[in-house]
Amino acid sequence: MPPMLVVEPVFAERVWGGTELRRWYGPAVPDGVIGECWAVSGLPGMSGHVRDAGQGFTLADAWAQGLVTGAPEPGEFPLLCKLLDPQDWLSVQVHPDDAQARALEGMPRGKAECWLVVAAQPGAELILGHRAGSPDELRRALADGTLMDLLVRVPVTTDDFFMVAAGELHSLGPGVLVYEVQQGSDVTYRLYDFDRIGLDGQPRALAVDKGFSVVRAPHDPGISRTAGPWQPTGLHARWRVLVDCPQFRVERWETLHGHFTIDVTDYRVLTVVGGGGTVRAGEDGVEVGLGTSLVVPRGTGPVQVSGDLILVASTPGPELA
Repeated sequence: MPPMLVVEPVFAERVWGGTELRRWYGPAVPDGVIGECWAVSGLPGMSGHVRDAGQGFTLADAWAQGLVTGAPEPGEFPLLCKLLDPQDWLSVQVHPDDAQARALEGMPRGKAECWLVVAAQPGAELILGHRAGSPDELRRALADGTLMDLLVRVPVTTDDFFMVAAGELHSLGPGVLVYEVQQGSDVTYRLYDFDRIGLDGQPRALAVDKGFSVVRAPHDPGISRTAGPWQPTGLHARWRVLVDCPQFRVERWETLHGHFTIDVTDYRVLTVVGGGGTVRAGEDGVEVGLGTSLVVPRGTGPVQVSGDLILVASTPGPELA
């Protein structure tokens, strides 16, 4: 049975960053305006180290050497899981799908993503979608300064979940902490950034032409609401499917002083977003706390989880497997 891989987080400065990640990760968070924790990443330059695997050994190495699927894999680890901690609005942005990313960037995949709101202060909002009938209408609104009037602001509370498909205009506002699962890609087209100056003292770059070439219009509000009903499982435990799409499947599992079992047929990413406990596969047991992330390799078999915790379990969908 292959061992589970505990992946150490990688942190990124962002001009809109907050302070909540320090409560989760303590002194591991570097100085600066830290807006993102890349909890599970195999992307170049941002690949998380695998705990107890030797100095410098990363998830990218584990992927390439066959420790995740049982065979050496080309390319990059196909999922990217983050925690986002904004104290200001992110840019209004959009991501391409796979075909658009290949055509526009020469990259293998685009960026569908989804958000689980781990915490939200009163009055917190996000932007998801717009009221325009076409990309041209959005472009005219950007030019005349009325873009924000066309965007859909959504009030949010803790535990809300949203699918953010490729082509969907979106942004996160202050006062939320969000766990994001996305394709392993960092292709982002900013359309509007509130005339903000970046950490380097320069205006942040926009990608207006590319952004409007991939934006989805008109907006379909139904595609973001994908979470299914809660199902009881194990002892004092429940779970639900948050999204099951071609790019990934994401589930939420939780237990209150109980236990449950996750059947692992393909490899999975597990991240604790509340509480703590133990994750065990055969003789391999890992004590997990807030923010701990594991990659459970293919062939591990059933994984037993116990304690008082909330866990997000992600696996690649058919387009990424």
